[in-house]
Amino acid sequence: MNFDQVVALLILDLAVWVGLDAVHAEAHAPLALDGLFGWGCYLLLALGACALVARAHSRAAETRALLVPALSVAPFVLTVFWLASDRTLVQARPVTALVLTLIYMALLCVRVLGAAYAVARTRATLIALALVLASPWVMGFLNFDTRLWVAEEPEQPQEADDADQAEALFYDQPAQIAAAVARVQSAPAGKPGVYFVGFAGDGEQGVFKRETLFASRVFAERFGAGERSVLLVNDVEDRDTYPLASVSGLAQTLKLLAARMHPDDDVLVLFLTSHGSPDGLEVENGSLPLSQLAPADLRQALDDAEIRWRVVVVSACYAGVFLDELKSDTTAIITAADATHTSFGCQDDRELTWFGEAFLKDSLTGSPSLEDAFHKAAGLVAHREDAEHEAHSNPQLYVGPLMRRKLAELPLGRPGHDQRSFTVAR
Repeated sequence: MNFDQVVALLILDLAVWVGLDAVHAEAHAPLALDGLFGWGCYLLLALGACALVARAHSRAAETRALLVPALSVAPFVLTVFWLASDRTLVQARPVTALVLTLIYMALLCVRVLGAAYAVARTRATLIALALVLASPWVMGFLNFDTRLWVAEEPEQPQEADDADQAEALFYDQPAQIAAAVARVQSAPAGKPGVYFVGFAGDGEQGVFKRETLFASRVFAERFGAGERSVLLVNDVEDRDTYPLASVSGLAQTLKLLAARMHPDDDVLVLFLTSHGSPDGLEVENGSLPLSQLAPADLRQALDDAEIRWRVVVVSACYAGVFLDELKSDTTAIITAADATHTSFGCQDDRELTWFGEAFLKDSLTGSPSLEDAFHKAAGLVAHREDAEHEAHSNPQLYVGPLMRRKLAELPLGRPGHDQRSFTVAR
């Protein structure tokens, strides 16, 4: 029993395995040498098991003496099991087949031990049987792929379908936005009118859509923007009801809406809500490739639309990053947080964020002016953050000097009752 015998038997076993794998491979399947890795791993495990059994037999027992008979029967066993796996009876009764296989392998272990060491000692036999019984679970756990000929998997049609759907969706956006703006009723000439654009940037969490819809209702009641509202909404569950909230879609909406506004009189209220970062506003809608909304992008869209009077409300973390970029004498800016802090309440089970609830529901509905509503909301948010032991988000307000006079000219609906929707410690 020399080294040459062991090497020759290993080559024979490998050749048998390669031949069987070639017979079972799909037609025209390319050669994949990655299967040699799995075969080598199982071989090392088998060599280790033989060494363990030899050690259990006696300290002087050679592992090579056990390898030769084991490798000698391996081609026969491999061929029988591989061919039997195709039989309908075996496939129909896998548990019975597994039990019979284990019994056969146990008897074969005793026979191999006897051939290697003349006598099969009890301890070595028990360890060999334990290893045989454990082998199906070990191989199932490792699950190495030992195939040498592997057919290429067909491309998933879903990806192509998603791409086609996305392309069709984007192609339809200009028409959908134009239709939404066409429904807007222009304000009477000579009087300041309020136009509302809502932008729900993140489609994964419904709270942003709900907050945008609620904001449109509040500004309709307080500033008469009901017939002059356009909503851009990202919602992974519904991409048909509203145009998508995207950077390009917002720019188109503002341009089309500006054409229906009286530039010297009318005021735009732009309400944006989403997750935020130091770079701007998050814009997400499932797998759709959407650009994020940076402060410079928003300023460019407003300037290109030539909308003079602007009220911008940003309900997001780090919303203060929009302040410096958007400031002008004819602009008012309200943000849920400063440029270095997060805001709160964007969990999917909420109707509104903390700031949206405090500003839209608990303040704007009952305050005589936009500035009064902000200061009241900022106090409510700070109180709630203290009660919840959160760092202050520091909502921000900027009102340009000319915009302050314009806000005083806006028609106000009758303030409603102040309705608290959350309870804070007192």
